[in-house]
This record gives sequence, structure tokens and C-alpha cells, in this order.
Amino acid sequence: MIVTLDAFSGRPNPIWQLSEKDSAQLLERISGRAVQAAAADESATILGFRGFIVAAASDDEMPDTASSAFRVGGPMPAQAVVSDSRLTEFSASEWVEVSRFLLNTGRHVLDAGLMMHLEALIPTHAQPAPIADETLWMVPAEPAPEEELLQGKALDQGVAEDVALAAACVIANTRYNPGFWNRPGVQEKNNCYNFAMNWRSDTFAQPGRISGHPYSAINCAAIGTAANWDGCHTYCSGSNKNVALVIAPRFAGDGPDYHWYRRQKEGFWAHKPGPGAATNKDNLGRLIDGRILTPANCARGDYTIFCGYRFSPTGMRVR
Repeated sequence: MIVTLDAFSGRPNPIWQLSEKDSAQLLERISGRAVQAAAADESATILGFRGFIVAAASDDEMPDTASSAFRVGGPMPAQAVVSDSRLTEFSASEWVEVSRFLLNTGRHVLDAGLMMHLEALIPTHAQPAPIADETLWMVPAEPAPEEELLQGKALDQGVAEDVALAAACVIANTRYNPGFWNRPGVQEKNNCYNFAMNWRSDTFAQPGRISGHPYSAINCAAIGTAANWDGCHTYCSGSNKNVALVIAPRFAGDGPDYHWYRRQKEGFWAHKPGPGAATNKDNLGRLIDGRILTPANCARGDYTIFCGYRFSPTGMRVR
């Protein structure tokens, strides 16, 4: 069996193969339990640790009651009526136990700091998520990007842009279409950069790869420069989509990661956490409506650094 730690958005996730002994132990742990298909649950839309995806390496590895790829260890799914009377839901303690078992099977692949971070994080996913205090998010409406340009304000890192460029600026955000991305053969091969730039490459695209100028570090400046080479800039010229970049300064001991958002024609923002599902909600399940909640202040988990807003040209390609 093949295990994927589903945690990153821009970077590819760590993957390892279970030994025959560990595979047998995992099957024993999930025997008689209701496990959910990897792409079918809401945890696939969370930014940050989403659990482990277990996939069969051959067609005879999984029991008849399990999908060929299922998820355990992320946010615990809500209890529901199990359609198959032979199966029962995991308890919270069992959810933690099987999650820690899978984490331990990846100790030869995962950074020690990341292991410690996830060891402490796993039990929190077996508890109900806290209810957010919406009064904390009552911030002024986000200015339209073209208004900021007309005022001569920079959209990224305080750098002054030429106001004259605004005359040629056309905002052409597209309608929200998660069904295009959330389907087998597409969802797992495209990440946040693919979604934000609205280009399906099936390569888990990386900033700077298509232009031959890949990033050398993961921070606002380096990712921003790589995106510049691809065509995504802090100024607007011609027909563009609104996008935004954030950074996780470090994921425990395993280094940083990046994440992108895209504004939709309806006015709200959407994003795609790595190989997870495209969504227009933040980590607390709230609509990123573009007025009260924006990429700058929505719940983003470990992605605490907001790098700024950018413009992605219509038809821009990534790889």
C-alpha cells in the first residue's frame, strides 16, 4: 500500500510504501470500520494537515468494504448513518491510534521536526472544531484592485507601480467552477498554483518552472519573482484575474510552503489546497466573501504570512 501525507499545498506531498507487515496491521485496524474515499470528504479542502491518504498498489490489497484510496487522520468526519450494517464508525481514540500508526510508518521519509509536530496535532483533529467568533472578522471591505492602482498604491510589499498601467487594466475573473477541478484524474495532479492561474497542467505546477526560472527559496520575494517570470505581476496590464499569495514560514521542521487564492466573478475568493478539492471557504468553513473575509484575514492555518495581491493574465499557462 502507498501512503501520502496530505499536508502541503504548493510543494508535492511526501509519499512512502508500506511494508507487508505494516499493510497487514493497517488492514486489521480498519477491518469492519467505515473509511471514506480519499476525495469524498470535506478534509480535502482544509489548508494544512489533511491526514493520510492510503492507496492500493494492486487490485487485491483492499478489503471489499474499502475504497481503493481512502483518507484517515485528518479532521475527523462527522458521524453519520453507515449504509453498510457490517461497518461501524471510528471512535475518537481509534482515529488517533490509526493516525499515529500511519505517521510512524513514515519515519524513514519524514523530517523529525515534522513528526513531532504531527504527533501533537493528530489528537486535535479527533475533537470538534471550535466555533469562530464572527465579530473578530468584521473588517472594512476590501478595495477593488483597480481602485488601489488608481490611488497609486502598491499591491505587493509596498512597491510603487506606474498608475498609468491602470488605464489598460481589465479585470476578467471567471465564474466559480469547482467541478472542473474536483474530479478523478484532475484533482490530485493540480495544486493551488494551477487553480489560481486557472490552467490545468496535470503536473502539480510550480512557480517559475514554465519560464525556466524556478524559485530557489520559499518566501514572498522568491515565489513572487518566479511568478513574475511566468507572467503573474503586482501590476495590471490587459485582461487579468485577481490572485493572492500566502506563505507558511515553516511546517514544523520540514520547511516552508506557499499557497495561492483566486477571486471569482461572483466576488468571493476560492483556492485549492494542494491535491485537495477546490473550495471557496477558509479553514473554519466560512465563505471567503471578498468583503468581510479575504485571503489577507481568513483562517489559513500555518500559512500566516500574507504576501499580497497580484494579477494573473487571462490565458496564462503554468507547468
